[in-house]
Amino acid sequence: MVLIHTHYLTDNPLLWVCLLLGICIYLLSLIIGKRKARTGGIGALTTAVLLGREGKKVLVLEQHGLAGGCCPTFVKKGFEFDTGIHYVGEMGEGEDPRILIDQVRRGKWSGFPWTKPMTRYSLSFLHKALPDGCWERNYFKKLLEMFPQEKAENKWAFMGTMALKILPEFLTMFLVRSGIHGLIFPRYNKQRRTSVTEFLNSISDNTELKTFLLTLWRFWCATESNEHVRIRIIINHYMGGAYYPLGGSSEIAFQMIPIIERYGGKVFVRCPVSEILIDDAGRAVGVKIHKSSGDINIHAKYIISNAGVHNTFKYLLPKMVAAKSVYYPLVEEVGSSISYMTTFVGLDGSTKELGLNAGNTWAFHSFELQKMIEEYLALSVEEAAELDAPFYFISFPSAKDPSWESRYPGKSAALLITLCPYEWFSAWEKQRCKHRGEDYVSLKDKIGRQMWLQCQQVFPQLAGKMEYIEVGTPITNRHYLGYPRGEMYGLDHKLNRFSPEIFTKLRAKTDIPGLYLTGQDVMTGGFVSSLHSGVFTASAVLNRNLLINLHLSTREIKARKKIE
Repeated sequence: MVLIHTHYLTDNPLLWVCLLLGICIYLLSLIIGKRKARTGGIGALTTAVLLGREGKKVLVLEQHGLAGGCCPTFVKKGFEFDTGIHYVGEMGEGEDPRILIDQVRRGKWSGFPWTKPMTRYSLSFLHKALPDGCWERNYFKKLLEMFPQEKAENKWAFMGTMALKILPEFLTMFLVRSGIHGLIFPRYNKQRRTSVTEFLNSISDNTELKTFLLTLWRFWCATESNEHVRIRIIINHYMGGAYYPLGGSSEIAFQMIPIIERYGGKVFVRCPVSEILIDDAGRAVGVKIHKSSGDINIHAKYIISNAGVHNTFKYLLPKMVAAKSVYYPLVEEVGSSISYMTTFVGLDGSTKELGLNAGNTWAFHSFELQKMIEEYLALSVEEAAELDAPFYFISFPSAKDPSWESRYPGKSAALLITLCPYEWFSAWEKQRCKHRGEDYVSLKDKIGRQMWLQCQQVFPQLAGKMEYIEVGTPITNRHYLGYPRGEMYGLDHKLNRFSPEIFTKLRAKTDIPGLYLTGQDVMTGGFVSSLHSGVFTASAVLNRNLLINLHLSTREIKARKKIE
C-alpha cells in the first residue's frame, strides 16, 4: 500500500509512531497494493516515485517482509533465488523502457545497472539440447525480415492499443461504439480477434518454428483461445537480447525505495491492507490495516490499488460498492491467468565449474506443444506427479549476474518453472504456509524432484551437484504474491480481455470516486508493462499526461546520445 501526502504533518516523525501504534490518521492521498500480499510492486513503486517527484509524499505498505512485488529475491542455505524477474527485454542504452526506468530510478540521466544482453534462447527437444546459437537474437531480426509487414502491423496495433488507454474514457467509448476506432486502427481490430495458434498458422507451416514462438507465449496464457498481439510484442521485446539486473532482481526495489524516501515518503513492510474504506457518498477515503494489536484506519484523498482487479473488487471493497462498478463483472468475464510451480535448486560449483550460461532454456517433449500442455493440465495432481512435466523453463540466475561469484563464491542457483492448475493444491489453501502437512510437502517435492531429474537430462553435468531444493506451488504464490489463484500475470490474456470495450475499461482511473488502479491489470502482464502502468496511474492522479513528458525526455536523451 502506498500513501501519498501533501502537507507538512507527514514530515513529523510522530506520524509514523502514531501509525505503528494503531492510531487513526488522516492523510491527503493514498495508494494500496495486494490483499495480504506484496503491495509494493513495480507499478506501485513507479507511481510512488513519479508522484513524489510532483510534491506528493508517499507511504508504501507491504504485507510481507520484502517490498517490490515479484522483484525481491530470497536467500536460503547460502543460495539466492529470484522470484519473478528472470529476464527483461529492451534495456539497452537508448531503448524506451530503459530510459523510463533510468528516469524513475534517479530522476536524472543516470543508468540503472543491467547486465549485458543475454542473446541465447535455447530449446531442449526430447532431452537433447539443440545446437548452441540455434536461437540467437538475430533469429528474431531475421524472422521480422521474413515477414516485413509484421513490423508495420505491430506499430499500428500498438498505437491502437495505446489510444484506448490515453484518450479520455468517454471519447474512447464513443470511438469504439461508433466504429471510428476500428476504421483508424484496423490492424488492432484484426489482431485482437486472432488467436496465437491462428496467427502462427498464418505465417508458417514449419512446426518447429511455430513451437519455438509458442514457448515464448505459453507462460502468459495456456489456452488456445487467447490474443496474439502479445506474441508479436514479445518478438520485438527480445529482439535485442534479454537483460538481468546487476546484483539480482531485488536491486530494482532497493534502488527505488530511497527515491521515495528522498521525496519524504516511507516504505513499511508487514502491513496487510484488509479493506478499502468507503464513505456515505460512495467515495474511497482510506484503508484498514490489519494488525494483531488492533486494526488501523488511514484516511486519504486518493486510493490507488496495486492489488489487481480481482482482489480490489472481490475482496477489498465492500460488496455493495464493488457490485455497482463496471470492473466487478470483468473478474469473471476475463478470469485469472494460469499459475505455475517453481523448483529452486542450490548447486555446488561456480558458473564456470558447472559450465552454465546466462541464456534461458525452454524444454519440451514434442513439437505438439499445445496438445501436450492441455493433456498435462487435465490430469489430477497425483497423476501428474508420476509423469514428466511436458514443458518447463530453466534459468540460472547465478550465471546471469556478474556480481554473483563475489557474493556466493563456488555456488550456483537454478530455477525450474512449469505450468500448474491451482486446483492441484487448492485443498491446502486455508492451511498456514510452512504448516500444510506431510501429504502436501511430499506431493510437491515429488513433482519438483522429477523436474530436477528432467533438468539433468538437458544439463547432465549437474548430476550430483544439488545441495538444496525447495518447491513452490500455486498456493505458495498465493501466500507471497496475494493473487487469489496463485496466478502469474493477474487477469488472463485471452481474446476478450483485448476487446476495445474491456481494454478501455481496464484503466488507471476507476468509476469509484477516489479509487485508482496500477500494475499489470491496467496494461498487460510483465515488468515493462507494469512499469508503464505507473506512468498511466500517476497521470490519472495528477490529471496530466506524463507520457508526453516521457516522450519528450526520450527524444532529448536519444538526441544527446547521437551527438556524443
